[in-house]
Parts: sequence; C-alpha cells; structure tokens
Amino acid sequence: MDRRHRGFTVIELMVTVAVMLVLIAIAQPSFESLRQRTAIRTAGEHLASFWNQARLEAAKRNQLVKVGVVQSSSGGVFCLGAATTTDPADTTPCDCTAAAPSSDVCNVARFPADQSDWNRVTLAGITLGGGTNLTDIEPVVIEPKRTNLIVPGDDGTITLASPAGRWNYRLNLSVDRFGRAMLCESTSASDHLSDYGTRQCGP
Repeated sequence: MDRRHRGFTVIELMVTVAVMLVLIAIAQPSFESLRQRTAIRTAGEHLASFWNQARLEAAKRNQLVKVGVVQSSSGGVFCLGAATTTDPADTTPCDCTAAAPSSDVCNVARFPADQSDWNRVTLAGITLGGGTNLTDIEPVVIEPKRTNLIVPGDDGTITLASPAGRWNYRLNLSVDRFGRAMLCESTSASDHLSDYGTRQCGP
C-alpha cells in the first residue's frame, strides 16, 4: 500500500480535537476578560467625551448647561443628557431617553442613540450632581465663563460597571469643582485594569 495516500486515523483525529478543546478552554477566560475590559474602557471614553462636549458647548453658547443622567426604574437602561438652562439651581435632567421628547429636550447633546452603544456596561453609582443615590439623580450645572460647576459641592463621580461576567471592573468619571474630568478606576473594583493602576479614585 502506498503510505503517501494514507489518511488520518481515528485516534489522530481524536487527539487533535482534544488538543483544540484544551486550547479553547485555556483561551476562553482571556477572551471574556478582554471583552469586559474593552466594553468598560469604551464606555468610559464616551462618558468623558460627552462631559467635555457639554463644557465646550457652555462656553461656545455662553449659556448655563446642565448635564444629567437618567436611569429607568428597573435600572437596566440609562443615558446622558445635556441642555441649556437659565436656572443655576435646575434640578430636572433633560429627557435623554428619546431623540424628540415632548418636554425637557436635550438641546445640547444626548448619549447613547441606542442602548446597545453601552455594550452591556451598567451604571453602578453616582455622586455627581445634587442627588444622593441612583434613585435620586439631579443634574449638575456648568457655568459658561470658566466652565466651573455652579455649585462646587456638586462635584463627584459617575461609576460604570463592566458587563456581567467573571471579572468586576469599575471605572469612574471624576469631575472636580472646576469642571475638570478624569477617568480613573473605582476603588470599589475587585478586579483591576492594568492601564489605570496609578489612577484610582473613590468610591
């Protein structure tokens, strides 16, 4: 028999399949971690970009701009909205849940256009603004000249949590009284993002 035309034996195929399954089992946690890390980093960048856009619009329009977070009663849906206001003590966030709501229009910016843009990242906490917790969220108002916060005590953080999975990554957008924003890893995260090792903040 000509051995050059011999095919794979059943044992060789079984060994090959077994090796592939082992490699997949080893690689799967890394892929899951990569998915979670990529999702929360991207969401954090969107958050920082939105805040900076709101500050820029306040200065450009020479108007007070309020920035708020709206979350559904179930907690599964949340969005960011920015709108001009004439009230420095405005406590009503604009309605970022729709592109053209009947009232409280976000005439500066809103994010996201679709909830899938969050990539299953969730809102884990908020201390930014006049509210006290996730069920009592009030917007923060930016003044146009220096883009500081109208109420210095409204400084704080918006905390994002990575998609459900094996790891618990948390990222904060931390805003100070001067309106300056920084992305930092939450001190409540049980797992850590390597590129945020020296940038941690509470809560």
